[in-house]
Amino acid sequence: MEQVATAHLQRTGAYIAPASIKPYAGNSADFPVEASVVIPVRNRERTILDAVQSAFQQQSSFSFNVIVVDNHSTDGTTGLLRGIADPRLVHLIPERRDLGIGGCWNHAICSSSCGRWAVQLDSDDLYQDRTTLARIVEELRRGPYPMVIGSYSIVNFSLEPIPPGLIDHREWTGANGRNNALRINGLGAPRAFDVSVLRQFGFPNVSYGEDYAVALRICREYEIGRIYDSLYLCRRWEGNTDSALPIEAANRNDSYKDWIRTNEIRARQRH
Repeated sequence: MEQVATAHLQRTGAYIAPASIKPYAGNSADFPVEASVVIPVRNRERTILDAVQSAFQQQSSFSFNVIVVDNHSTDGTTGLLRGIADPRLVHLIPERRDLGIGGCWNHAICSSSCGRWAVQLDSDDLYQDRTTLARIVEELRRGPYPMVIGSYSIVNFSLEPIPPGLIDHREWTGANGRNNALRINGLGAPRAFDVSVLRQFGFPNVSYGEDYAVALRICREYEIGRIYDSLYLCRRWEGNTDSALPIEAANRNDSYKDWIRTNEIRARQRH
C-alpha cells in the first residue's frame, strides 16, 4: 500500500522528498512557562478531574501549566474546574459559542498563558505515567522539531487494556512518513507543538480531523518527531464523541478527511 500510494504521489507531483524538508531552527521567543498541557472540554464531569490530575502529576525540570478550554459546559464540568485550587490551572471559557475542538485549541495557543510547547490531552484520557510530558519536551528539543507525536494504548473506562492495544503508527518514518500521512486516517497521540509555529497555521474550527489537518500542514515543510513507546491512555467508553456513530456521521467524518487530503495534495503540487 505504501509503495502504491508513494508512486501515485510521485506521478501526480505531490510527493515530498526528504531533501526538500526545511530545517527547523527552534523557538527563541519568550513565554510565561516552558510547556502547556491543553485540554479542550465540554460536558465531561465524569472524566475531567482525572485528566487534569494526570497533567498535574507530571514530573519535570521545567515550568508548565494546564490550560483547560471549557467550551460552555452545561453539566458539572465548570463547577469542578472552578473548585481546583492549583495555581497551574488556567481555566478559560471563550466568549464565542461556535467553537469546535480546533477552535478551542486556537483559543488556548493564542492565550497569554500559553507556554513554548503545547501538549495535547483529551478530557477523557490520561498520560501513561508521570514522565510523559518530560519525554515529549525532551524530544521536541532534541530534534529540534516543531511537532512531536507519541503512541497510545487503548483502554476501557477502568484503564484495562482492550484490543487493539498499542497504536504506534510505525508507518511514520523519516524517509517517507510525510507521504504515508496522506493514506492513513490519523497520526497518533499525544501530539505536541512548537506554539510559535502552530500560531502561524492554526487549527480548522471543527471537532473531527482538526489534528490531522494541522499535522499534514506542518509536515509539508518540517520533520515531525515520533516516540513509539506508549505515552498515553486513550479511554474507550460510552461517552466518547466517536462512540457508536451513526453511519451518516461516520461518512461525514470520512468525507471531511478526504477533503483535507485533497487540499493538501493540491498544496503539495504547488509547493
